[in-house]
Amino acid sequence: MTTILGIRHHGPGCARSVVRALDQLQPDLVLIEGPPDADEWMQVAGDPAIKPPVALLVYDAAEVKHASFYPFAEFSPEWQAMRWAHRHGVQMRFMDLPCAHRFGLEAALQEEEGESAEDGEAAPDRPHRSYVTTALRSANPPAAQAPPAPTNARSFTHDPILHLAKADGYTDGERWWNDRVEERQDDADFFEAILTGMSALRTELALLEADLDLKREAWMRRGIREAEKSGAQRIVMICGAWHAPALVQPVKASEDAALLKGLPKTKVKVTWTPWSLERLTSASGYGAGVESPGWYAHLWEGGADLIERWITRAARVLRAADYGASSASVIEAVRLSTALAGLRGRPRPGLAETMEAMRSVFCQGDATPLSLLRKQLLVGEKLGVLPEGLPLLPLHEDIQQQQKSLRLKPTAGAVLLELDLREENGQARSIFLHRLAALHIPWGRKNGAPRGKGTFKESWTLKWEADLVLAIVDASRFGNTTAIAAAARLAEEAGKAERLEVLVELLETSLLADLPAAGAAIMAQVQAAAATGEDPAELLRAIPPLVRLARYGNVRKSDLDQVGLMVTGLAVRVHAELPGAVSGLDDEAAAALGKLMSGHEAALRLLEEAALLEDWLRVTAQLVEHATAHPLVRGLATRLQRDAGALDPDTCARHLQFALSAGQAPASAVAWISGFLSGNGTVLIHDPALLGLLHEWLGGLAEDHFQQILPLLRRTFGQFTGPERARIGSAVGQLDPSAPATVLTRQPATLLIDETRAWPAVARVASLLNLTPANTLTP
Repeated sequence: MTTILGIRHHGPGCARSVVRALDQLQPDLVLIEGPPDADEWMQVAGDPAIKPPVALLVYDAAEVKHASFYPFAEFSPEWQAMRWAHRHGVQMRFMDLPCAHRFGLEAALQEEEGESAEDGEAAPDRPHRSYVTTALRSANPPAAQAPPAPTNARSFTHDPILHLAKADGYTDGERWWNDRVEERQDDADFFEAILTGMSALRTELALLEADLDLKREAWMRRGIREAEKSGAQRIVMICGAWHAPALVQPVKASEDAALLKGLPKTKVKVTWTPWSLERLTSASGYGAGVESPGWYAHLWEGGADLIERWITRAARVLRAADYGASSASVIEAVRLSTALAGLRGRPRPGLAETMEAMRSVFCQGDATPLSLLRKQLLVGEKLGVLPEGLPLLPLHEDIQQQQKSLRLKPTAGAVLLELDLREENGQARSIFLHRLAALHIPWGRKNGAPRGKGTFKESWTLKWEADLVLAIVDASRFGNTTAIAAAARLAEEAGKAERLEVLVELLETSLLADLPAAGAAIMAQVQAAAATGEDPAELLRAIPPLVRLARYGNVRKSDLDQVGLMVTGLAVRVHAELPGAVSGLDDEAAAALGKLMSGHEAALRLLEEAALLEDWLRVTAQLVEHATAHPLVRGLATRLQRDAGALDPDTCARHLQFALSAGQAPASAVAWISGFLSGNGTVLIHDPALLGLLHEWLGGLAEDHFQQILPLLRRTFGQFTGPERARIGSAVGQLDPSAPATVLTRQPATLLIDETRAWPAVARVASLLNLTPANTLTP
């Protein structure tokens, strides 16, 4: 005899009812909707060291991107069923279409669609899974984006549960399901009622089922028949509620066999992986996700004071953020949530009522502070834990061992990590994270490159995503340790690289990851590519990362003499070829070249090679006077000369006056000023003469020229920060309109200073700098 228990995946009420039903039925075989490929891994669920949320990962051994995760939380009915079977020594197995066949079907479908596309025919639309399964939160999320539904099927947004909800006086199917199923306190006729309701829906709605779901249900029916023939007397099958009617209706074995005949098959592998509560949310894109895993976990805990404990936990979070949430407020919020539930005809307060009560009582109607609850309460920061000794890929084991030795614990939440590369542990952590980055395992994301002269600091943000295990599986083909695999992957990518800048980035990664053999091989490729490169822009893109490498050599103790020689050689070539490459550029190309020139200037100043800087000043001086160069390039070159002190104020003003003179086209004038300002408005704030010239030029434009130039000028000023624009506006208001443009000055600053308020600050600064005894200073 087989009993079908129809549930909603990741439903705490369903999980509680499943445990009660198993206690009553005492089965000798438990069948669970899930991948039979993972049957031998089910016993891991009984290990007391495993802490959900965790997930089974089933992936195609030949094509890792074909994979499916099967997550389980503490409140998942399937998880509780596995735990019950393990506690009672009862046999259990998964009972769904194996992933070996599902991946084979997907591959066959992709091949068929590819052939149709080559023949110029539109491939047929086939759903990856039923939309009604989606509505019921299927536990089988697709491994890739699902194709659209058949044209003769109803919309994916259709919710069949809504029909039951409306029959019960509700207008929201989700709320009805929570009230009647997940938040209920008893299990009387629970599964019988669900089976009746789903049978009525499937009969009355006559929805078109997806081909994959038909095969899944045929496989489940065949599995139940085989289980009954095996001698099991009391069988319990736990499956999605929508599938329950299809498993109890009489279908001939021959019909199921015909439906399953000739299924393609691939070789798959299985492992367990930690999961996070955040990845269980529907907002994460998980098809079987729930609105609030934290709320569902709280429902699973149960207890008579369920609402009181929930609101008290929320009050603690808000108090930690300096919001008022006293004990009296907690009592008031509990009463208000109960009153709201009564007004809405609900049997007890739910998530919506408690949140509205807390917004009203704790936040005085402002919903903004409630966002503080999402991370700690509504979702939770829990990351699953797997037992030690679980068979893993060698690369995964190596990563875990290094995480332990370096004291880098994976967490579900983002963690900021500051590293000092002068310390042995800091350098070892950096090397490990750079090796993972080389393997495209983005556990750590580097927060920008080192700035200024200091190269001994690194900042990383660490966040362990559940699907990083797929990246580890993919990287395992390169080797069994991070060092071997990272070197092999870098070598492969270098062999495919066609641009110098890509090779330089790979070289930088190899040296930061302390992979000398890979670095030497890539260095040779960089030198060969640099020797044959002819595009100045490509050479300009390669210099900044090489300069960063040269600076890192001070701390990482790498022999980077070759890098320094390479930078010198590339810079000399750029300086020789750039003047001939600035003519005939369109606006887009000029803007791109301007950014590269600015980056080159910053790189040379970071390198602190006086000869290269002097040569670069010579080149920019040529560009200032280059008659056929794009105006933006000439404007930028003038700015670089001015910043380096090579242009005196009068000469700089002369160039500005010439560029903005009446004889210049408005578009040319705007391009010049755009290059001169280079996205930084501070030059106008601190130089009133230049600001006055610009102000005078703009005010003297004819109306038609002004209309042409205004959008372009707004784009230039739009690159400035808000405070910069505000200070420029203030500086314009302080210009002396009676002074000549070339000598415009601000009005006396003393008129804007309150000396009485300013004097204590002046005295304090003088005291700190030992300029004069503080007690002798008088206003």
